[in-house]
Amino acid sequence: MRLIYFIWSLIERFGTNFVSLAGNIILSYLLMPEDFGLVAMLGVFTSMIFVFIDCGLSDGLLTLGTPHRRDFNTVFFFNIAVGITIAVVYCAISPFVSRYLGNPALQPMLCVLGSGAIFSGLSLSQMTRLRVEHRFKQLALFNVLSITLALAIAIVMALNGARYWALVELQVGFAAFFWLLLALFTRWDLRLEFDVRRFKSLWAFGVNLLMSTIIGQVAQNIFSFVIGKHINPTHAGYMGQAQKLQQTPTNSLESAISTTAYVLIAQQESAEQKRAAFFEMFGVVTYINSAFCFFMLALSFPLIDFIFPAKWLPAIPYFRLMLCWALVYPVCNFMMIIFKIFSRTSVIRNVYIIEKALVVVSAFVLYPYGVKAMIAAAVGLSLMSFLLVSHFASRVTGERAIRYVQIYVTHLAMLAVVAGCAYGVTLMSQPCGSFVAIVAGGATFVACLAVVTRVLRRGYYDYVVAHLAALKAKHGAEHVTSGE
Repeated sequence: MRLIYFIWSLIERFGTNFVSLAGNIILSYLLMPEDFGLVAMLGVFTSMIFVFIDCGLSDGLLTLGTPHRRDFNTVFFFNIAVGITIAVVYCAISPFVSRYLGNPALQPMLCVLGSGAIFSGLSLSQMTRLRVEHRFKQLALFNVLSITLALAIAIVMALNGARYWALVELQVGFAAFFWLLLALFTRWDLRLEFDVRRFKSLWAFGVNLLMSTIIGQVAQNIFSFVIGKHINPTHAGYMGQAQKLQQTPTNSLESAISTTAYVLIAQQESAEQKRAAFFEMFGVVTYINSAFCFFMLALSFPLIDFIFPAKWLPAIPYFRLMLCWALVYPVCNFMMIIFKIFSRTSVIRNVYIIEKALVVVSAFVLYPYGVKAMIAAAVGLSLMSFLLVSHFASRVTGERAIRYVQIYVTHLAMLAVVAGCAYGVTLMSQPCGSFVAIVAGGATFVACLAVVTRVLRRGYYDYVVAHLAALKAKHGAEHVTSGE
């Protein structure tokens, strides 16, 4: 896997999500938790937009190796049709949704949020084309610029009293600006063509992913929905903000690795090369994901206390619980790519439907016992999913399932010790202020992590150092050449 692709993919995911998070922090000073809660309650619907438009077809295009123009155009016209349908359906169901959730403001919000599906439909096939062509740098720049422009407008709206509409614009504006940049600065090869035979082939690949992805997105957003319905929108806002803070590094990291790794592993020549590359990346993903989660757990109180106003302190328990969940589910998500690569998407469908359906059911059953019980059940179900996925992955890769479990548990244990040291320093530093606690605890974590990685995971350490040195040497050679 070329490190430069991974770096640009990281910039794309982290850049987009960190700008979004920075915007949320700024807007948290201008808006109330209830405003965030109203948008978070509709997260179940907005998260479905990309899922329905894609239907797994973009992953299907990537498995073709070098898709033809007709393939992209076939997917493009399907995406447009679905995007328009979603916009119409969301407007139609908005009165019933607002009545069920007991807030009339949700009706126009859902209609406007649904309109973002049209822009997503216009963008998806061209975005996939850039990934096939390994143009990760261009995608990174487009994503970061799009969210920045949308955020600037949202801040202006919030300053002028737009309240939750500023958050609605942030979501729709991002999709609109991204499409505009694609339209202006990339070469489109659109023709009025639709290959029914190729569509059936891509649909056969993606349909198994569709249901699993739908139920997965519902499970991810069900907590704010249930809390907003059965408790109040303010607590839904706390949950939504905590989830945003948790997902920014963890989901960005997992998505960046998965997206880049999927493209590059799928293009390997032999099945054995694909299996070896996947197993290597599994260890890296579990190690880095655990490091990020434990880092934020160690610094959870001073982190929220420092970057958010005091009215957001009740979000801290939600944040910690979501981090416990994040120790598991991004790893499961990453492991799913091996089944996509070997066209075993029925495994993803079966495991996801079982796990995520149980998460949704448990949220509705356990909410009278509190949020802790709801998320604890989700963590347990994700662990069950990891064991199941490891079992099925062993059949595809030839590695024993226990090897995946051993690597994962070993990384958890190692990094829990690192986090424990950092947490102790954080507690001792807290009387000096949250900023001092963040610096002291963060420095302790990084120092301990560097020592542990170099001693116990030297392979990871050497891998990163070697590739960074190679990039530096390449950059130096290019600089000398340009100078000549």
